[in-house]
Amino acid sequence: MSLTDIRYAARGLRRDLGFTAIVVLTLGLGVGANTAIFSVVSGVLLEPLPFEDPDGLVTVWEHNRQYRNTMGQVSPPNFADWREQSTVFAAMGAAHWASVALAREEGATRVVAAVVTPDMFSTVLRARPLVGRVFASADGTPESELAVILSYELWMREFGGAADLVGSTLTIAGHSFLVVGIMPAGFRVPVYPDAELWIPLRWDPSSEDRSSHFLRVVARLKPTVTVEQARAEMGTIMSRLEREYPEHNADTGVNVVPLKRYVVGDVERALFVLLGAVGFVLLIACANVAGLLLARTSVRERELGVRAALGAGRCRLVEQVVTEGMLLAVLGGGAGLLLAFWGVELLLALAPGEIPRLGAIGIDGRVLAFTLAVTVLTGVVVGVMPAIRSSRPQVLEALKTGGVGRGAGREGLSARRALVIAQVATALVLVGGAVLLVRSFAALVAEDVGFESAGLVTARISLAGRYPDAAGRAVFVDGLLDRLNWHGEAQSVAASTSVPFGGWEVNQSFEILGRPAPPPNQEPDARIISATPSYFQAMGIPVVRGRDFSERDGPSAPRVAIINEAAARQCWPGEDPIGQRLRVPPDDPEVGVEIVGLVGDVRFYALDREPTAEIYYPYRQVPGYAVNIVARVPEDPARFIRVIRDIVRDLDPSIPVYSAARFGQLIGRTAASERFYMIVLGIFAAVAAMLAAVGIYGVLSYSIARRSNEIGVRVALGASPRDVLTTVIGDGCRLAAFGLVLGLVGWLALSRALTPLLHEIDATDPLTLLTTALMIVAVTFLASYLPARRATRVDPMVALRVE
Repeated sequence: MSLTDIRYAARGLRRDLGFTAIVVLTLGLGVGANTAIFSVVSGVLLEPLPFEDPDGLVTVWEHNRQYRNTMGQVSPPNFADWREQSTVFAAMGAAHWASVALAREEGATRVVAAVVTPDMFSTVLRARPLVGRVFASADGTPESELAVILSYELWMREFGGAADLVGSTLTIAGHSFLVVGIMPAGFRVPVYPDAELWIPLRWDPSSEDRSSHFLRVVARLKPTVTVEQARAEMGTIMSRLEREYPEHNADTGVNVVPLKRYVVGDVERALFVLLGAVGFVLLIACANVAGLLLARTSVRERELGVRAALGAGRCRLVEQVVTEGMLLAVLGGGAGLLLAFWGVELLLALAPGEIPRLGAIGIDGRVLAFTLAVTVLTGVVVGVMPAIRSSRPQVLEALKTGGVGRGAGREGLSARRALVIAQVATALVLVGGAVLLVRSFAALVAEDVGFESAGLVTARISLAGRYPDAAGRAVFVDGLLDRLNWHGEAQSVAASTSVPFGGWEVNQSFEILGRPAPPPNQEPDARIISATPSYFQAMGIPVVRGRDFSERDGPSAPRVAIINEAAARQCWPGEDPIGQRLRVPPDDPEVGVEIVGLVGDVRFYALDREPTAEIYYPYRQVPGYAVNIVARVPEDPARFIRVIRDIVRDLDPSIPVYSAARFGQLIGRTAASERFYMIVLGIFAAVAAMLAAVGIYGVLSYSIARRSNEIGVRVALGASPRDVLTTVIGDGCRLAAFGLVLGLVGWLALSRALTPLLHEIDATDPLTLLTTALMIVAVTFLASYLPARRATRVDPMVALRVE
């Protein structure tokens, strides 16, 4: 490819700016979409974790074989035994989640924290602070001063990046903490990525209860140890602990997971599905451009024939056409890169928080190399068929006056038809995938959540540290509800320790009094919620049987509970649970609590998860440290959230109010990932359908131009405009039919990749296939109609004079 070839190709493209613009835009869409999606794949999946030797980091979990939970949190004594007995790790640290109140002069702010072993920063993650220091082993001793490390983001947001913050004290959860360090921007402890401050663990984990599982463990492998070797040794250690402590470790194994795999989670498959889908868009764009270049080569058949007659060899002709294709690909790649910058911003705006490592997404060197590779590959793909056509010019035909070369004949048209069939087939797969995700999303959001979300708002408050005694917490919540009810804007107001879709829950095993005790680790478990009277009324949860809580269910009254239908099905199938007794530690082992009511099920965690067992206590009998205020507000729910904040601040300025939202927002967040994949794949499908329509339009327009004389003769012999219209549209529909058959094969082969993303719908759903086929047929009809209308206006006299 010489400079002369490039100049000649550039001159030719400048002479036909309309053609050049269409090709560059088409390739830009394909390359830009691929670059944007690859930037997400690169940032999320390919970019190394921001730690020293990240491949040596793993997470270690308890594996509960009975419940098939492979990533269970760890009890502190098990963690202590692992750390003492293992030989495959250079370091092992643990963390647990906490929500704390950060006291400021202007009021309290709720901050998510992680309580970590002091070596988590220094020897496990090997993290370096931006300012100050990380925790030392002495920070974990009971006699040491309370220490805290802040994230860069919290430092900037709450303290304006004050240089003198390190060395000062902060009031956190009612205690004074010495700020010892600030971490760099973007730093997070991976097992708790939402934590913005870190506190050292200050207890001996071996002295804790082995039945409490709340730690997440991160470890660093020794340099010569593999993950498989670590799994083998940890399995041996856990088997020994299972024998030594059967009452707590029965049916419990261990699972070692590379930290990168844990961080990425379930999004890997979905991102590769999107990358495959956008690859199809590029293939359609390439087929479209190849068809346009074939048509251009056909128009230039005379020029190529003359050059061949003047002595240009076959390789020289091919080189010229390939140069033109590569120049178009480079221009398309440049346009695609510009579109990719905008596309990345759009993806980041649409992306849900569940996609990890969003901060690592951007156009970097790896993405630029990918764009270059895609551009070169695109140039090769779009130039192959035109190059083959140009290598065999029909010299004699080209030199005839008005001669039409072979490229304009049946063989050239057949190649373009084949490209259109391929475009339709690929579009069918993409559009079908988008329709599947739309139907899946519709089924997901149509699920009955079990309560009335319209007009329902919630806000959470934490009483920990400020009200350590149960009576004080109950009095504060009663006073808050009285003030909110007195305000008069809400139909009903209540409180509970957790709410559906709120992200806060406590699960605990329980026993049914009067029945034999089950084997260790096989007790039933349920979500434990403390709720005030009228909670079920405010939420719109039906009381199916028995009674609701009332004001008489106070701390000195007999202990009572309400269960949901899932708990009744699990523990009393076919029986009336009212009057039965159960015990959740630390309830009285002899008396327990009496079940006085049965309420309907709610989907608590996600729309695609079935309701599970729940046990409700009266809040006055079991007052939790944090509660959600729920209120049903018929008008302006957002304003009532401000009312909650104002009243809490008036009652006690040190109490933070957080996680305030309408329930519609909370429910929507659980479907955010599904909405993201649906929108992105829908955009790709729309682009694919549009490009396929352009391809059909182009080949039919080209066919009509080549057959204009034939059409004119037919009209002269009596063919009506309707006959011509039917013939041309029929040509387009035949192309679509071949494409649909080929696309069906691709659908059956590839649609299973979408199965993990679907809800209540099969990947080969016949209705979806039929809907997709009808959409493709409709697009084909629209793309065929304009050329067909133009064909009906062919002047038969012109055709007869030519003949």
